[in-house]
Amino acid sequence: MNTQQYTVRANRGRPRIWIEGARLERAGFTAGAHYTITTKAGGMSLTLSDDGRKVSGKAGRPIIDITGANCAPFITGDSVAINYRSNGITIKESKS
Repeated sequence: MNTQQYTVRANRGRPRIWIEGARLERAGFTAGAHYTITTKAGGMSLTLSDDGRKVSGKAGRPIIDITGANCAPFITGDSVAINYRSNGITIKESKS
């Protein structure tokens, strides 16, 4: 498991979680792949699926951009831990 500490930023006044690069590829989230977001108490999970949202970007630089209400339960300024696994990504409130 690979963990990244991240601060939820803002884009046009709305919360935004921007994830890109090699960590996504190692977790199986390549450009063009599809995934779903599941919100849980205190966090969210991103899971590869046959339909749903599409990973943006290009080969070698995949991008996942989660904005606005899709960032719930997080708000701008929250510290989160993004955990990359071979079977998906979890985003939880960071204790640090």
